[in-house]
Amino acid sequence: MKLIQTNHCLAAAFLLLASFSCDLLAQTDAKLSLVSGPGRDRNEGPAMVCDGQLSTKWCIDSPRQMPYTIVLDAGKQATFAEYGLVTGDDTEAYPERNPVTWRVSGSNDKQEWTLLDNQKNTRSMGAENWQEYRFRFSSKGAYRYYRFEFSQVAGGTRIQLSEINFHETEQKALKATLSSESLKETSPRRNAEGVEMACDGRLSTKWCIDDPQQMPYSIVLDAGSQTSLTEYGLVTGDDTHSYPSRNPVTWRVSGSNDKQAWTVIDEQKYNRRLRDENEQEYRFKPAVKGQFRYYRFEFIRMAEGTRLQLSEVKLYGPL
Repeated sequence: MKLIQTNHCLAAAFLLLASFSCDLLAQTDAKLSLVSGPGRDRNEGPAMVCDGQLSTKWCIDSPRQMPYTIVLDAGKQATFAEYGLVTGDDTEAYPERNPVTWRVSGSNDKQEWTLLDNQKNTRSMGAENWQEYRFRFSSKGAYRYYRFEFSQVAGGTRIQLSEINFHETEQKALKATLSSESLKETSPRRNAEGVEMACDGRLSTKWCIDDPQQMPYSIVLDAGSQTSLTEYGLVTGDDTHSYPSRNPVTWRVSGSNDKQAWTVIDEQKYNRRLRDENEQEYRFKPAVKGQFRYYRFEFIRMAEGTRLQLSEVKLYGPL
């Protein structure tokens, strides 16, 4: 399940820290700290997997230290449903650095460990930069310490990860299709950057529009059946680092079962959580719960100007 570039100025970093433990940027439900891990590189050391920043990463190539073992501290006993591994900043060029075989264990004293998940030759992590892949814990329990043992990577012995995240609830990506209303409202002609690109499942395409007369820019997604959203995701475009002004900052999400009566389930005003990172997903939890088939996103204001671009708009529901 996927669900994830540069150094940022101090002001931007301060805003990140002021947000909910950086959790929605790094896609995690808890802030864990590093206990131990291999690697001494100051810029790519093991602490980078839990610093809440996608612009850093843990990267090591030391066969004698395999399996590469990371131990994280949740601060107190905590139960998690899923964990997420986030690829590095150049995984598209070096996909062989993705782990494929690893074990996850939990402990409360760092002496006795209980196996929580065991992945063998898992190739679900793709050649994509800064992408999170989520895995369910096969065994659950309340533990303070979590140990990851990475014993094999896709090729060679070099491993890299941007973040290791923890999630309290399980969810799945919904297969949403574009409603015909979206084409009428925001993309009268199909093109390489039309609204249909926002739900084609490909990060290499994007929806990009600059037409003030059509604002707010609306997209309606069909979940196929009535379902309650646990989260929704907005994925930045392929050149957002060069054009961060195109990120939305004010938008509204509504649900409906007949496309006539709409219920507002989330509203964001001047939210600058989306940063100047290419093809990066940011997830948000609806403020209001409800069972709806159709979900309408209305993008009202961008960081600057009137041009909007998004690679994907995603829906997530309960398992």
